[in-house]
Amino acid sequence: MIHLDVDNYNRVFNKYPPLCTTDRWVYGMWMIGNNYRNPNKYYGEYPPTYLNRIYALFPSAQNILHLFSGSVRSSKNPLLHKETTFDINPTLKPDVIGDAEKLSDYFCENFDLVLADPPYSKEDAFHYGIPMINRNKVIIECQKMLTTPGFLVWLDQVFPMFSKKEGLSLIGTIGVIRSTNHRVRTVFIFKKT
Repeated sequence: MIHLDVDNYNRVFNKYPPLCTTDRWVYGMWMIGNNYRNPNKYYGEYPPTYLNRIYALFPSAQNILHLFSGSVRSSKNPLLHKETTFDINPTLKPDVIGDAEKLSDYFCENFDLVLADPPYSKEDAFHYGIPMINRNKVIIECQKMLTTPGFLVWLDQVFPMFSKKEGLSLIGTIGVIRSTNHRVRTVFIFKKT
């Protein structure tokens, strides 16, 4: 069963300020560093070390969905975990091509961890050549795709709307600062209850 493991994260990333917890909340700040290059040269790809940090928080994740996957490649290593990439852009060669607002139309399985990094603005969506998403619709679709318990990790500049009635609880926030002259983002961690 998947769980959030802040102790594991703090052990793995022990040279950085630790994440803090209360009995129901995770919070902190990640200073990602001054690495201005994107390894895959893809606009908007995850900041360096971002996925390593997320995987350290969720070491028991077995079935992971990369939503708005962009240039992320699934590891295809079933000994570690199963990863599925999902994007609307077929030229990025995701495992599944589709519209995130209709995510449940594409899968009959559930994921214990969904990682989402949507376009942050209309300008970003225009840069990608896609329409801007409806965050509320996508959050509802992600909730449908999660096991119980399961986690949605949403990286964005906007705090997305969610409904406790839909079965999601916000359990943490982590600020992400890449470097100077980059956008400040927030990791919103939701748990399906």
